[in-house]
Amino acid sequence: MKDVENNEMDVIKIAAREMLKGSKMLGEHCKVCGFPLFEDTRGNKYCVYCEVVKKKEEKERNNITDINKEDKKDTVPPYSKDTGIKILERKIDYLFKKLDEEYDIARIMEITDAIKALLKLKSKLE
Repeated sequence: MKDVENNEMDVIKIAAREMLKGSKMLGEHCKVCGFPLFEDTRGNKYCVYCEVVKKKEEKERNNITDINKEDKKDTVPPYSKDTGIKILERKIDYLFKKLDEEYDIARIMEITDAIKALLKLKSKLE
């Protein structure tokens, strides 16, 4: 009986850890183990219990790879310097609002690190 209780607690801890990372628990279940599937911030669906990762369609991945290869060939960036700075400022403002609403220490540290990175990038553009 204790093994079942410990296993249930382990499953709850695993699910909670994934949600703290920003993943969403979906209404779908893994075909292998029956555990709920999660979706990361990049849109990849995966099962944390049996570590079966389901990637988005292979076609999308190939298209993105081809586009990235073409983009690396001496192309002009799609945004001007001023536009880039404005985008960064909006993202920084957004993160500060999220930081104000957050009470979980791990998330606070995560948001703070993101703000620092954006501020550093912004200073390089200015």
